[in-house]
Amino acid sequence: MLRDAMDESETPPRALTLDEAVRFGILLQKNDQPSEAHELYRRVLEIDPHHPAALHYAGVLAHQQGRSDDAVALIERSLTLAPDQADWHSNLGIVLQQTGRLERAIDAYRQAIALDAGHANAHSNLGVLLKATGHSSDAEAAYRRAIQLAPDHLDAYTNLGILLGGLGRTEEAAACYCKVITLRPKHPEARKLLALAHGMLGEIDQAA
Repeated sequence: MLRDAMDESETPPRALTLDEAVRFGILLQKNDQPSEAHELYRRVLEIDPHHPAALHYAGVLAHQQGRSDDAVALIERSLTLAPDQADWHSNLGIVLQQTGRLERAIDAYRQAIALDAGHANAHSNLGVLLKATGHSSDAEAAYRRAIQLAPDHLDAYTNLGILLGGLGRTEEAAACYCKVITLRPKHPEARKLLALAHGMLGEIDQAA
């Protein structure tokens, strides 16, 4: 358990359990307090070096701070201890993807999907890597599955539109961009891509 320092006159605070401390660390991360989160994870791991959640979110934080090799090592350790966490495999995929280790990232996303077939983000991110590695039809299927699971998934619609546009299926691509704009009217990238699609279709007024 963790306990903060206090004055003698203060009522002793209830000690946090390690799980509660990790949840507080995650909240600190989300509120842009990385140093405080790092210190909390450090203290948890000092008490229990094999705490899966502390290892995992310390890894996520390491990646956010640009220490991606440390991030991979910490997240992989967490998954050795808790291999059934679909979100954690997906997070590993994100770190591996952003550091150029595409085949390993593909494996991580597929493991996330094997554990949770409804993991829309894993399907969408898998689609990005399948496209990057030359598997366009599989990428399209992954994007469409993400959209089926999460009909408001902006990234999946955008990336599907880019894929379809690259395959010469411009009208379908334009429909994807229109869907993004319907969901988020001020989405600048989708508006630019839709304008380009209209231009490719010879629809100059709509493009303008």
